[in-house]
Amino acid sequence: MIQSLNFHRLSLDDKAWVDAVFQGTAYRGCFCSFATFYLWKDAYHSEATHFSNALLARGIDHAGQRYYMYPLGRDYDIRACIEALREDASAEGCPLLLSCVEEWQCEELRSAFPGEFTIAPSRDDFDYMYRTEDLIRLGGKKYHAKRSHISQFVRAYPDWKYEDITSGNTSECIAFADEWLAKTVAAESDPQQAQELVTENAAIVLALSEFERLELMGGLLRVGGKIVALTIGEPLQPKVFKVFVTHFEKADTGYNGAYGMINQQFALHRLSSYEYVNREEDMGREGLRKSKLSYHPSFLLEKYMVQDTREAQA
Repeated sequence: MIQSLNFHRLSLDDKAWVDAVFQGTAYRGCFCSFATFYLWKDAYHSEATHFSNALLARGIDHAGQRYYMYPLGRDYDIRACIEALREDASAEGCPLLLSCVEEWQCEELRSAFPGEFTIAPSRDDFDYMYRTEDLIRLGGKKYHAKRSHISQFVRAYPDWKYEDITSGNTSECIAFADEWLAKTVAAESDPQQAQELVTENAAIVLALSEFERLELMGGLLRVGGKIVALTIGEPLQPKVFKVFVTHFEKADTGYNGAYGMINQQFALHRLSSYEYVNREEDMGREGLRKSKLSYHPSFLLEKYMVQDTREAQA
């Protein structure tokens, strides 16, 4: 019998040990940070615990299915971690389903448990990885349309201004996010999509409310003093792998080119020291996938769904 896992909803008091688990690792996935778990804990009913030098986490997806994360950290005992997750899944009355598993983790699992798991790519969860220099320069023919949108923005709004997000303007940013949500939901015909936007906005407001304690970074655009776009993210293990992950990006589409402008300006002002920008997954949304592909990612960070077959064979 393996000791019971003390899964619990993360609070800011957990940040120190979670940061310590990630320290010295070279994860590039968008979920590999305390902020990601904390900001989405309500949306996915996610819980975590510290076990065998690893962060173990579980949640419930939008379809109501229990899922687990692959053990996160370094110097953990993979066999002990997986057996503990198996026992927890059994107690929950569900199969052990591991979400967003990277290729090297699949290989680790195959080596430790040969033939005991099925592994399938999950395209909707692939992270889009961009060279930061490409997002700043937007050079060459493939970025012609992006440069054109930025030029149109500059010509149309000569009084535009870029500004870092700080504790001094987070209240304005929250007001902008709420206004953006109201306008977007009012125009949204799909109730499920509208609810997802409400859920996302709650995470944005939480990020802005705890901006400094979560050690986030962000930028905004103003036109005539009014916020018209913002972006929020954080570095992933900057001492090991120079990746910045963008968690949120919102713009008022009434200002043509605002999305492209905040993307480029934030990269220019704050991200030049990072080799890559991870702009997260597309969740299978056709419009979002088209938009992310239009920025020509350097590569897609592949993710896999992994299911325990031991129960099926028993």
